[in-house]
Amino acid sequence: MKRSVSTVLGVLTAATLLTGPVLAQPYGGPPQDRGSQHYDQGHGYGVQPGGWEINRRMRWLQERISRGRANGSLDRREFRRVQVELNRIRHDDEVARAANRGRMPSGVRADLEARLDRLSDQIHWLRNNAEHRPW
Repeated sequence: MKRSVSTVLGVLTAATLLTGPVLAQPYGGPPQDRGSQHYDQGHGYGVQPGGWEINRRMRWLQERISRGRANGSLDRREFRRVQVELNRIRHDDEVARAANRGRMPSGVRADLEARLDRLSDQIHWLRNNAEHRPW
């Protein structure tokens, strides 16, 4: 009995010591400005606290699309497909802002950000998987 009580106390003490540092970490992930330290170093498109604005993301994606076409990592058909999608997102952004006196409703913002995320993933895949394209 004495041995089992000391074993349980030892396990509880060890668990408390090991979980203390984990529980002391701030909730909510890394600080918002961590990304700006990387991107602001010569890249010219740093992250502001709170994330990128939609227009800024669209400009960045446009640069990626143009670079991909210029260096050949996007062929003509791929370039056209992602460019048309970016133009649709731009148009929807303009329509939403015009309908709401220049403001972006949060639901529309979330939709546009999700579409920009998918487009970014698609551009990445197209530029890096040229030999595996199924078409």
